Amino acid sequence: MAKPVSITVSHDLGREAALDRLRSGVDSIRDRLGLVRMQLVEERWEGDSLHFGVAALGQTVHGRLDIEEALVRVEVTLPWMLAIFAEKLKLGVEKQGRILLEKPKA
Repeated sequence: MAKPVSITVSHDLGREAALDRLRSGVDSIRDRLGLVRMQLVEERWEGDSLHFGVAALGQTVHGRLDIEEALVRVEVTLPWMLAIFAEKLKLGVEKQGRILLEKPKA
């Protein structure tokens, strides 16, 4: 049975600055995925939303990332075979999101 996973990461950058950060951070995310034998196979921006696909363990997970004024929402549905990794996925996405959206220290 497929497992839906919702992740939110709050920020105080505003929508435009968060969008800029995430658009420019996709390359670092792609590199990090490669380190854990995953691959970004789809990347399509529509306004403030990124539709993406990530391949891992012979499965492809499709999801959507929506950038809002004070938070970023990530929605994916994991195939049953990958559902056991839901909590690790959630923690990893939250951590990387905070890193990308953290305001620079003055």
